[in-house]
Amino acid sequence: MIRGSCLAAMLLLAGCTAASPSASNSQPTATPSPTLEPSPTPIPIDKAMLARRFTVLVTGIDSNASRRAAGIGINTDALMVVSVSPGQSRINVMSLPRDTVDIPMPDGSIYHGKINGIYEKLGIDALRGALSTLLGVPIDHYILVDMDDFRWMVDAVGGVDVDVKAPLSDAHVNLHLAAGPAHLDGATALAYCRTRVDSDYRRAARQQQVMLALVRKWLDPSEATMVGSIATLASLKTDMGLDLLPTLLEMGRRAESAAVTTIVLEPPRFSRFVGIEPNTARGWVMIPDVPAIRAYVQAQLGD
Repeated sequence: MIRGSCLAAMLLLAGCTAASPSASNSQPTATPSPTLEPSPTPIPIDKAMLARRFTVLVTGIDSNASRRAAGIGINTDALMVVSVSPGQSRINVMSLPRDTVDIPMPDGSIYHGKINGIYEKLGIDALRGALSTLLGVPIDHYILVDMDDFRWMVDAVGGVDVDVKAPLSDAHVNLHLAAGPAHLDGATALAYCRTRVDSDYRRAARQQQVMLALVRKWLDPSEATMVGSIATLASLKTDMGLDLLPTLLEMGRRAESAAVTTIVLEPPRFSRFVGIEPNTARGWVMIPDVPAIRAYVQAQLGD
């Protein structure tokens, strides 16, 4: 069992990215005795939010400052949906392969391209709507991070520890790891999450593994100052603001002993076809078995 607060911490990090209030420039007045400033009104915890399912899209893009400057396109090659149950007793993490095509959209249409291209073509709201429609579950918020910010987040906590399931060697991303326990710095963790030398499905599982390892470190009280500094990340985007922070903190506290289930929605269980289609230009694709995916999600998340 993985400690549930690890995943809740990922949500808390996103909640910390809203702009902080600026410091007051007022000078003390020359009065015989100081006037006490009223204490800020605390933001209340949203009890209704804690009583219902809370689901977030966590996505990573294969972009950074240098690739953007060169005009290289953007793909969302990490697609995870994290869902916390009412009462915070269970957390589910579901990853969808980047080559998934024929995606049902909220308006009833079908997106025939690969799902990792929706963000660049249609925006983050369309991507969230596509995942929500495919899975058959509402998605409340999103977190989007690029490669530079991901690498910084790992280095900021001194790296992460993972168990490498099998030897990995990929000269394209300068990755060479033996099987067994490994300590990864930011650059190596990024390569570990990018390589597909074994398969896209194993890559998605590694992305889940590193996310969990990363939020464990960020949850560590000794790293508390780093949580605030995440607000300096230039490319991390989310629609969660500081008003949610007290509720997210309470969610993390309540999820301390939550049971965590992770899965990659991969073939053959969740596909009708996988491979290179004849007479098309889409290349390697996975055509999802939408009823099978929705049945699994309902069995896991049905409240």
